[in-house]
Amino acid sequence: METLGASIEDLPLELLLHIFQFVPIEDYLSLSLVCKIFNHITQSDWIWQQHCRKQYDIQDINCWTGINSYKELYRKILRPYGPLLGLWYRSVNPYGGLACIKIEKDAIVCYEYVLRRNERTFDDCSEFDVVHRCLFKIMACDDDDAVLVKILSYSFRGYDSNGNVIFLRKDENRTVMEFQLKCVDRDDLELSMVAFNQFPNGDTYRQWFLEENPNFDDEDIVTRTLLEKKLYTNLFTWQLTSYIRLTDLSRHCITENMPLRCGIYSGSYGAHGVETLRVYIENDTLIGRKLSGDPNVPAGTISVRAFLDRPTMDESMSQSYIVKDNRKLYPFALPEDYNHRSRGIPTHYYGEFDGEGQIAYHGYRDAKFISGRFVVFDEDTFGFLWMERLKSFILFRALKDQDLFLRHAAISWKK
Repeated sequence: METLGASIEDLPLELLLHIFQFVPIEDYLSLSLVCKIFNHITQSDWIWQQHCRKQYDIQDINCWTGINSYKELYRKILRPYGPLLGLWYRSVNPYGGLACIKIEKDAIVCYEYVLRRNERTFDDCSEFDVVHRCLFKIMACDDDDAVLVKILSYSFRGYDSNGNVIFLRKDENRTVMEFQLKCVDRDDLELSMVAFNQFPNGDTYRQWFLEENPNFDDEDIVTRTLLEKKLYTNLFTWQLTSYIRLTDLSRHCITENMPLRCGIYSGSYGAHGVETLRVYIENDTLIGRKLSGDPNVPAGTISVRAFLDRPTMDESMSQSYIVKDNRKLYPFALPEDYNHRSRGIPTHYYGEFDGEGQIAYHGYRDAKFISGRFVVFDEDTFGFLWMERLKSFILFRALKDQDLFLRHAAISWKK
């Protein structure tokens, strides 16, 4: 007796749509060739809407200029450029930088996070302000099928440049690990000269300068010279800058008994301004590696490290202490002969470790590590004392947008 077998094509359309939203995009072309029903489903905008929502949390396309469907949005913008979403180290020697690429309104936007000291004195403000400086946008065009990469760097305010994103390196999951920008309007030198000639006498230059140091003193020649060198380095090297993805950004505590969490921290490095460290653990050593640096100790190098298997005992530990969250807090007093530019140094700490801090002359010459002490104040604050002849102290605080950064860094392209 002949038996009639059921085919997947016989399933209700609603059920097929539900199933297809879990099928990888890469298989849609093959599925569209199977039969008319499958072809119809793979062309359904509802299916593409589900991928846009699940992978990139896009709820509406009405704000996307030049985009008429979810399929168009996915194929023109999200598929080719979605792999850029995340947190990036901006590799421009010696200054570096921290950048975050995210979806914002009608574009994929790259922001550089510039930190500067907050000189306000009221208690509820942060010691550092974060300026979100737009570097470039990726958006659709109105008049054709092209996608525009618009370079909006501070180096070129008043002159928007069109460019291309060049993928330099991907991992085994096709996640982009390194990329560069390339201007397509003018050659590199000509574009850099345009920016160079616009800055020295224009409002753009002053705006950039005040963003870097809003409380600048005209008589502070050292700070002005350092900032101008940083500006001109960026002007002439922006197209040689690689963006390297930051990965493995865990915020776990450094030890079971110490509440300090790994992550991204900032501190004031004297005339060099506010710099940023990525703090992480390797074996029994805590490492603070610079995401932003200076001509002495550049970005990408280690600034401080602490030996977690070598806790130190201080005289204050035998004195009175307070208890917080079932942990002892000991009184802290910075030695009077230590230099610092930190405000709001905590009065108590959980513990400290032997450590080392790196110093060098201009140009990263004669670099060496000198002994120091790593002090844990709370889960988001630590200090480092450079000992020996330097006798300097820097207070480091976790970036106030830390959790936001890490959420963006966790976004990865899903197949």
